[in-house]
Amino acid sequence: MCTSAPWDSIRRGVMVHGDTTFNRLQLTRLVEELEALEARSPVIDEVLEAARFARDKSYYLFINGD
Repeated sequence: MCTSAPWDSIRRGVMVHGDTTFNRLQLTRLVEELEALEARSPVIDEVLEAARFARDKSYYLFINGD
């Protein structure tokens, strides 16, 4: 879902084997992109829920690439 995203997508910034952190501004864009996906898996729905929570609380979202 991340590696096959368009080149200008924020999802392309998720590191496969490393850690990724999104700030509030990046989370706004990530939420928009995830909401626009036609087919979402339960994992994507969980990430979307976490991204919305972090965005709304002005937190960071940390994704562990391991």
